[in-house]
Amino acid sequence: MIERHYKGSVSLDSMLDTNSTAGSNSEKSRTTRKKNRWQPCTVSSRLGINGRRRAHTSKKWSRDSSGRLERLADKGITNLPNELIVKILSNLDIKDISVCRRVNSSWQELVDTSHLQVSSFSRRLRFQPISQTVENYHSFTRGWLASFGNSGKKLAEQQDKFLGNKHFSEILFFNIAKVLAETKLLTCQNVCTVKHPEDVYINPIFSPDGSHLVTAYHNGIAKIWELVAGQLQHKATISYRGLKVSFSPDGSHLVTVSNDHTVEIWGHAAGQWQHKATIRHTNRVRGINFSPDGNHLVTASDDGTAKIWELVAGQWQEKATIKHPDRVSSASFSPDGSHLVTASGRTAKIWGLDAEQWQHKATIEHSEWMDNASFSPDGNQIVTTSSSDNLIDHTTTIWERVDGQWREKVIGRHNCRGRGISFSPDGSHLVTTLEFNITKIWERVDGRWWEKAGFPFSGPISKASFSPDGSHLVTVHIKKAIIWGLVGGQWKVKAILQHPDRVKSASFGPDGIHLLTLSGDNITTIWLLTGC
Repeated sequence: MIERHYKGSVSLDSMLDTNSTAGSNSEKSRTTRKKNRWQPCTVSSRLGINGRRRAHTSKKWSRDSSGRLERLADKGITNLPNELIVKILSNLDIKDISVCRRVNSSWQELVDTSHLQVSSFSRRLRFQPISQTVENYHSFTRGWLASFGNSGKKLAEQQDKFLGNKHFSEILFFNIAKVLAETKLLTCQNVCTVKHPEDVYINPIFSPDGSHLVTAYHNGIAKIWELVAGQLQHKATISYRGLKVSFSPDGSHLVTVSNDHTVEIWGHAAGQWQHKATIRHTNRVRGINFSPDGNHLVTASDDGTAKIWELVAGQWQEKATIKHPDRVSSASFSPDGSHLVTASGRTAKIWGLDAEQWQHKATIEHSEWMDNASFSPDGNQIVTTSSSDNLIDHTTTIWERVDGQWREKVIGRHNCRGRGISFSPDGSHLVTTLEFNITKIWERVDGRWWEKAGFPFSGPISKASFSPDGSHLVTVHIKKAIIWGLVGGQWKVKAILQHPDRVKSASFGPDGIHLLTLSGDNITTIWLLTGC
């Protein structure tokens, strides 16, 4: 049984800044109300903002809320003033903040009282499928919350008194995630539909802030759309003979992979998309991945190389070429961007950035041909998939870094090839999509991975993907997009989006309350999740 801890409830008063009074009629409050913008967003219940705090302790060992023993660091940095530590932690990514929170009780208290995790999450997910300001809160968000019945209406009334508070966005984000997770059934409202005149070749994707959308067509072009007042408006057309498209983490760059073995990099500035650079390979390009900060790009190719490019003073420059004896199936960065893992032949190799040079650090050996290798969100695990020559024995393997060594933790054996693998954003779950219509979910409990659920179907399944807070999952099944959620500790169907034609893809928007689907009749639809 899979159980995610939604039992704790956040104390809204505890999220208030002591120097700010909610509902104040002061000039400062009115100014804040004008400047503050809300972005509907979801926050993982595992992010440490469930209102539970542990008292400060000087003991060498402490037990966290998951029951795991964590050693408390007692290094020189703990002697820094609290104000300086907060400033340091506030500049970290949410995953790094979570690690710091676990290893030191003083840091835990500072993270909780300063709301560093929710602030980091809200900075990372600035998604506005229907652009709103705080002034528009009553006309959109309040009505959306009211669709969840009496509990939603009560929640909306609670939000009203926090409009002038500087933590309004974080409070709203958390409660949106909570109300979605606790709703046993969801309905999906069609808020935007685009009928494409050409065959859509690549699954459409949102930019990281949700303000743009890209679609690619068989006729050699890709179109970039902008969401304006809930409607898609065509903004740019770029040349493209393609296989893949991907946005950079900040949405300022777009890469397109073409069937002529090239990768084109496009940049967005002053409202225009302009060509920035070309990466050339001598064979098919299988994968493209940006580093988390968007300053590096790696490509994996059948020509046996992985190429790394770096953004320097606004220009993309080739920094390194990593050579392998076999084709490179995949290449991806670690969450902090300091490491890279490449899969080729029967090995996965880990590379580290030392003195601006990429150096080989470790090798993971596999008995069969490796299809994919990628880091977990905390960077301490690597998941690999492999296929045997007889096409009967296939594996999904999770490796964990222990004392600087990568050790095998669990092997999932299948009688069919894997189609896709994906960690949940907090790294606690892993979903694998297999041929022969099977999707499996794994959960990490007290350092061990367990196969927790399987979803058999009677038709083909495409790659499954988690919502940004990890509490929901969407899969594609013939003419349906199916949303799964945790209900009473079990993964159950929460909504089914029926389409008149085959569904090619379905994915959550960065805010978790919108869903993007593409159907075989070349219709792209944006859906809004509500309660029923």
